[in-house]
Amino acid sequence: MGRNKILLSLLFVASIFLIGGCKASVKVERDSLKVGEALIGHWVNTDGNLDYYFSASDFVKVEGDGTKTDMTYVIVKSNETDNTINIRVTDSKGGEQDKEMQFSTDKKTMDETSFVLGVKSGEDKFSYVDNATKP
Repeated sequence: MGRNKILLSLLFVASIFLIGGCKASVKVERDSLKVGEALIGHWVNTDGNLDYYFSASDFVKVEGDGTKTDMTYVIVKSNETDNTINIRVTDSKGGEQDKEMQFSTDKKTMDETSFVLGVKSGEDKFSYVDNATKP
């Protein structure tokens, strides 16, 4: 009887390790994501004074002083070959801005170019932080 308890205990412990190992292997590498999927999550600019949070349709910008702006966005165009995505961002007052994001091959960094009325208005570099979609 004691031998069966030991065997069951060992099987239980082995099962825990197997389940834990399987969970870790399911992790998706960023470089395999499509550009629309890679955009989702928390990004910080290289100066550390601007955070972006993207969900499937919402966009939150948090500036260095803590000012938070809630917006929405739509994907205008994406190009998997070039690792680029173009989005149109709309703020709560109806103001629109176009952005083009150029992802690195591993999709852990991106270069952003902003446009207002078709004219380039700024550039910034961002690094991926985590999968948070809200501050």
